[in-house]
Amino acid sequence: MEDQEHGLIDNWLRHIKDVIRFNAERFKGLKHNKKLDLLCEINVKEQVINVCNTTIVQNAWKQGRELSIHGWIYNIENGILKDLNACVTSSDVNRRKNSHA
Repeated sequence: MEDQEHGLIDNWLRHIKDVIRFNAERFKGLKHNKKLDLLCEINVKEQVINVCNTTIVQNAWKQGRELSIHGWIYNIENGILKDLNACVTSSDVNRRKNSHA
């Protein structure tokens, strides 16, 4: 969340910086720790989408395999595993395709 360069790792962090940029309004007025929590949660949801778009997952769904991608986050401070309600299944994908047909 800082605005300084770190070298090669900046290539990997680019996506996280985009998450912050695209969701800037949601971060306004939050304290630093709350911003970090929100950033982690939004990033998990983004990664659910990224996993769903991989060829492995796409091919499994095309073959009719039962596969669900879930977005959960674990808080190491209190040990709570939180379901972010970011679940995509093959039936979700099929519903979207049929609604556009």
